[in-house]
Amino acid sequence: ETQFGVIKTPKDNQMRALMGQIAVDQFRPVFKDYQTRLQRSKHLAKYQFQGKYLAALDATTYYQSDSVSCSCCLTREKRNGIIEYSHKVVQPIICHPDQKQILPMMPEAITNTDGKKKQDCEINAAKRLLPKLRAQHPRMPFIWLADSLYATAPFITEIKKHQEDYLFRVKQGDHFILFNHIETAAYESHKSIQGRTTLAMRWYKDVPLNDSSNMTTTVIKAFVINIDRKGNKTSTIAGIWITSLEINASTVTSITRAARARWKIENECFNTVKNQGYNLTHNWGHVNGESFNFYILVMLGFYLHQILELTDVLFQQCRQVARTHHALWFDLTALFRWFIFDSWEHMLCFFLKENEHSPPIVI
Repeated sequence: ETQFGVIKTPKDNQMRALMGQIAVDQFRPVFKDYQTRLQRSKHLAKYQFQGKYLAALDATTYYQSDSVSCSCCLTREKRNGIIEYSHKVVQPIICHPDQKQILPMMPEAITNTDGKKKQDCEINAAKRLLPKLRAQHPRMPFIWLADSLYATAPFITEIKKHQEDYLFRVKQGDHFILFNHIETAAYESHKSIQGRTTLAMRWYKDVPLNDSSNMTTTVIKAFVINIDRKGNKTSTIAGIWITSLEINASTVTSITRAARARWKIENECFNTVKNQGYNLTHNWGHVNGESFNFYILVMLGFYLHQILELTDVLFQQCRQVARTHHALWFDLTALFRWFIFDSWEHMLCFFLKENEHSPPIVI
């Protein structure tokens, strides 16, 4: 009542029933509103890369069961013959290699729409998602980051049709022709040295994507070279990517760092909402479509906390004192249960006062 002005809340069953009545598109303006506020406060400018924005795409599973299912469930037969039911989603985020916080955008459900006759997939969901994001953010040019699944001629054509760029991870199992070509092709190279670690990069231009289309692309191959105290060197492949961006010695390092930022959708996004106190995979609801609505609400809550980490000094101090998301929300939940606070700021100030023994915070 004091924190949020909520006097009465419905019971669990009624909450699920009400959530199932909300059309998914009604959540779309909330994501846009958050982003607009970040843009007006100049915080979104921190995420610009070569005048565009890095948008990472990936899919995740947020519900899985061998017994409970609905008509929207995806199905998979396991080796023991048992049918596994699941709900999945394609989640886009805005990220930047120099920014710890990521900014989620409106997701797209991977869901069966005609019962058991047709199985939806990640790529089809992504194809539905792209025009929706462009309509919602018409003045935001994107550089799309994704894994090898997206590195196909049809998907790249869809991106280039809108004068956007791509930076996709590729795997040898998916791109035999491309990998065979770069084994003997000429390349340019550049090294970036930081302490005992060297990032060595090669790039190959006009590489055929496959043998079934006339599409060519630029390939970046990066190695991480470490030197131990005895002077011994070890080299590992950091990744291989294809891109439509212009590559030269002055841009290859920053573009490689941008490509590696795709991992933020796994580490800073999915790992956090699944394992750091948000309980994304909890079965919040599974009837009448409310499952995806609950996913969206969890993601909006996470988005708001990312904004607080990015913009609010008081929250930043609390976050650094707690050190992990899980510890912060565990402590705040305990305070919320035991004490009455006048406001959110009052609770955060109380939290900091009770942790005065912690080391000084530098913002």
